[in-house]
Amino acid sequence: MSLKSYNRTLFILNFSSFLQYQRFIMPISFLFYLSNGLTLSDFILFQSIFNITCLLAKIPMGFLGDIFSKKYLIITSYIMFTLRVLLWIFFSGFWTILTGEILYGLFKALFRGNVDSYIYELLRNNNVENKMLSKYGKLSLYTSMGSAISCIAGAIMYKYLGFKSILIVELIFQIIAVGLLCFIPNLKSEPVSKRSLKSDLTIIKESILRILKNKNINYFAYYSALLTGLTGVFVWNFQPLLKASAAPVILFGIVSFVNQSFRGLGGWFAHKFVSAIGKYLISIEYIFTVTSFLLLIIANYYKNYILSTAVIILISFSICLFVVFNVFTVSKIHENTPSSSRASTSSVNTFLGDFAAFAFLLMFKFVYDYMGIIPTQILFLILSIILLFPGLKKIFNKLT
Repeated sequence: MSLKSYNRTLFILNFSSFLQYQRFIMPISFLFYLSNGLTLSDFILFQSIFNITCLLAKIPMGFLGDIFSKKYLIITSYIMFTLRVLLWIFFSGFWTILTGEILYGLFKALFRGNVDSYIYELLRNNNVENKMLSKYGKLSLYTSMGSAISCIAGAIMYKYLGFKSILIVELIFQIIAVGLLCFIPNLKSEPVSKRSLKSDLTIIKESILRILKNKNINYFAYYSALLTGLTGVFVWNFQPLLKASAAPVILFGIVSFVNQSFRGLGGWFAHKFVSAIGKYLISIEYIFTVTSFLLLIIANYYKNYILSTAVIILISFSICLFVVFNVFTVSKIHENTPSSSRASTSSVNTFLGDFAAFAFLLMFKFVYDYMGIIPTQILFLILSIILLFPGLKKIFNKLT
């Protein structure tokens, strides 16, 4: 495959992801939940169910990528998300929303478990696998910018259209995204011998142990998982905070746009961030995490929508740094993993992140039900200080 050809493939993949991430309901999802008779507790609970779906599906979905065509698995993931949109257009209520979140979890497990491996194999086939960090970061830019633009558009459409009309527009973008994926090549994978169920489970077990025992990546995976989990806690506090602060709906779109834009920039400039910050990356991550929780507590205490908006924007910059670290971790895992099990090992990494997100959100839901919002956030501040501390020295030494 020529240089022009593989760049064209990456452009199609990135642009289809950009279209797929036109999720206009996302910036007003909390309001969508309320319109379906759900509560903040349901909102947090469903996000934890979404993450447990990712958790349970991630490794087997990634393992499928070591056997079947990654192209068609990525297309299948897009179709799963399209089914979610269709379901929400024609039905409503508790179980409809829950089923949609489960489909979203299956989409994420199948897509994230295979798209990074597809990119790496495309680059490897062209002997430029050293570009993995920048190329994967570019995909992160496209998906985040897709989300960012849809956040502004979704908040604006909410003023003029009902939820069903917004979902119909979203459906159109999903269908176009699926169509574009049909034009990317079906990469040739290394031949895989016929496996029994026992051998399948053995490979999954080996993938988990490979991350846990490999001193080159284990602490990176640990820290990345915790940051992923804390990102979920931060993000799913944004809309309830704005609602409690009586913020105008347009601010729901603006803060979501800023958050997604920062994530995209984090992915795009990940390699430059790592080169510039170097060994201080992990210390900066720690400081920003603790500061973000302090700011979130202050904003919930005063409930002023201008203060809340400023706090959310500052926390979004912290999440940008989380993305930098996560992209860097994915790159290190690919560098330290044999090609025959790259997809399943990568899935274990995201599996750990989804487990952290599931556990944190579920804990947040039950503590919130018992104690209220500010005591829950204080508890998570203390928890983040304790859990993130063990990896500081280890990762600092590896980045030196």
